[in-house]
Amino acid sequence: MTKRRLFTRLGVVGTLLAGALVVAFAPPAQSIEASLSATNSSAWQTNASVQGIAVAAGKAYAGGRFTSVRPPGAAAGTGEVGQAYLAAFDATTGALVTSFNPVLNGQVYAVAASADGSRIFVGGDFTTVNGQTRNRIAAFDTATGALVTNWKPSVSYRVKTIAVSGTTVYFGGSFGLVNNLTRNRLAAVTTDTGTLLPWAPSVNGDVYAVDAADDASKVYAGGQFSTVNGTNQNTVTSLDPVSGAVLPFPGASAVPPPNGSCTTRVKSIDASGDTVYFGNGGDGGGCFDGTWAVDIATNTLKWKNQCLGATEAVKVVNGWLYKGSHAHDCANQGAGGFPQGFDYRFLLSEKLTDGSLGPWYPNTDADPNSVTNVGPLAFATGGNDLWVGGDFLHVNGVAQQGLTHFTNAAPGAAPAKPAKLLPYSVQPGVVEIHFPTVVDNDDSTLTYRLLKGFSNTTIATWTAKSTPWDRPWLSYTDTSSAPGESTNYRVEVTDGSTTIRGNYSDPITVASTASTAYDQIINADGPQAYWRLGEAVGTTTSVDSSGQSNNGTFTGVTLGGAGAIAGNTAMTTSTTTGRMVSEKGYSFPQQFTVEAWVKQSGVGRGGRIIGFGNGKTQSSAINDRMLYMRTNGSIVFGVSDGAQRTLTSPSGKNDGLWHHVVGTYDNGMMKLYVDGVLSGSALVGQASLYYGWWRVGYDVTNSWPGGGATQTGMGIDEAAVYPYALTPVQVQNHYAAK
Repeated sequence: MTKRRLFTRLGVVGTLLAGALVVAFAPPAQSIEASLSATNSSAWQTNASVQGIAVAAGKAYAGGRFTSVRPPGAAAGTGEVGQAYLAAFDATTGALVTSFNPVLNGQVYAVAASADGSRIFVGGDFTTVNGQTRNRIAAFDTATGALVTNWKPSVSYRVKTIAVSGTTVYFGGSFGLVNNLTRNRLAAVTTDTGTLLPWAPSVNGDVYAVDAADDASKVYAGGQFSTVNGTNQNTVTSLDPVSGAVLPFPGASAVPPPNGSCTTRVKSIDASGDTVYFGNGGDGGGCFDGTWAVDIATNTLKWKNQCLGATEAVKVVNGWLYKGSHAHDCANQGAGGFPQGFDYRFLLSEKLTDGSLGPWYPNTDADPNSVTNVGPLAFATGGNDLWVGGDFLHVNGVAQQGLTHFTNAAPGAAPAKPAKLLPYSVQPGVVEIHFPTVVDNDDSTLTYRLLKGFSNTTIATWTAKSTPWDRPWLSYTDTSSAPGESTNYRVEVTDGSTTIRGNYSDPITVASTASTAYDQIINADGPQAYWRLGEAVGTTTSVDSSGQSNNGTFTGVTLGGAGAIAGNTAMTTSTTTGRMVSEKGYSFPQQFTVEAWVKQSGVGRGGRIIGFGNGKTQSSAINDRMLYMRTNGSIVFGVSDGAQRTLTSPSGKNDGLWHHVVGTYDNGMMKLYVDGVLSGSALVGQASLYYGWWRVGYDVTNSWPGGGATQTGMGIDEAAVYPYALTPVQVQNHYAAK
């Protein structure tokens, strides 16, 4: 029986027999791993931001700054229907409910519904509704759409947030009086007649969010304040629902106190079951912007997620916490996601148990011309869906302003189309296949099948996890074809519901004799990028020969010099900062190989050969995962795990000869090879989490042991990076192929 080897980016997983080709690396794929599809459903739009939403009686009520609404797909100014500050939409179809057309004279910030859905309560800056006096808070009957005539508390200034608990409506904002009685930014009235209740916590700053526990045992409030009832409360407080007394709240220690460089505030609250969830937004670099969860019974902290990028909305839906933010660094302090520089993610999900990021990756943008310019601002759910309001202009790359709707309807988002495969055969009867995984925006765990020939025969199956910022590679060695046979391959991927097939590879003729072509041997091992550096004099672009389209840009180098490999030229650094920087960025690779040939001459000369850094057009402020040469001619492989970890070869490699240098790292195990021989290994910590670019040649090394050597005159050839650690045999084969 023919044997086939199955690989992932982590190396050899096992030797598999035909007919036993399933290897599981993660839980089985499912159509919607999150509780909501990442594909937004049809919904009308608004012409400005939505700031509050509630779902009741089969309708979604949205309030905000908008003055008109329009159908889905309609461009701004097209199909506009005048409806200012408050509108209702069918909760299933997303269509405008034309029978609900209240007239308010000011914007709405908050919308909440009674438990039975018979009423909605709205708060904001308005002072009249349908020509009747309603000072900043009002109630509507959801059956008729009518303004409730006998419900009219009078609030002196803005109402920013509303929560309904049983027969009580709690609200907060910027006011100081309700019905001309002192209520410093928090108050409560009855749901039936709006009678002012004696509940009167005194808050010294604006309240942005309020919610009550499901069991009505506590009320939580957050905002821009530092004291409540004269006691120190750092932007968040837990209150007795009847007396308004401040309750012990040890979990509030999750919010750091303000200092000269950081002031963070609670912006959103959602109490669900036995837990209350909070979202923060901070001012200042690195200031706490994340989410945190507290046990309601004890008010103790359960977890804290420190993604950077202000969180404006949180809502629990079917076992996941959904958050609206403009997150830009979810690798911060172990937050478990993408690093600074990767992207802005305005919609994310988190596990209720620990706050780690979930498998839900739709996205919006933020209107740069809006007052807020932050993206999503408000969430609401009818139980199995999520309404999102904000100041965005696009959802999932398609024009959709102000309002969108996500449901749990199958099949959800489809996986992306797999790349066209690039198989190589350099050994008789052997074909090597390497390819990156793809992303499905609501299912991080997908099943891949490798198909052979036009018969589409499955020869390997994987289940693997990927995210937009971390797409591992899968690899397979096929030994089932006879030397000289011509065949092809393709990959199909499924999320359990939708299956997407990639294009057929170009036909490949299986080798009959071992190849001696250096570039073929390299490509057979699946580099993520491979720069031969053999471009003609005067060329500014370095072509990626791996087929992964990661070209680079030359700066301060001379091309056309004699190379390490016969028939190919090399680049020489003609300035102290000569380099080639790749076009594509990557997120904190934790399995990788860096490889190159290097030649340097002269006492005291060395320089950086290849590595990773966060500077694309300038020197990097952060860099590691690199090979460099010290002034004594030793080769150093450096990785940062919070400290600089290095492996160093014997000296004397600045002898004017070409040397093959390789550094590998596999989840903490780092190895250095020089001229095919292992020069050192060490087990270290997790490599630093940041977004960066692979750079050949110069980057800052002065702070590294023996770094900072004069770089001018260094020859570099055949540079490659791989998304896994090469084996010793592969390294030796590359060296021997010269």
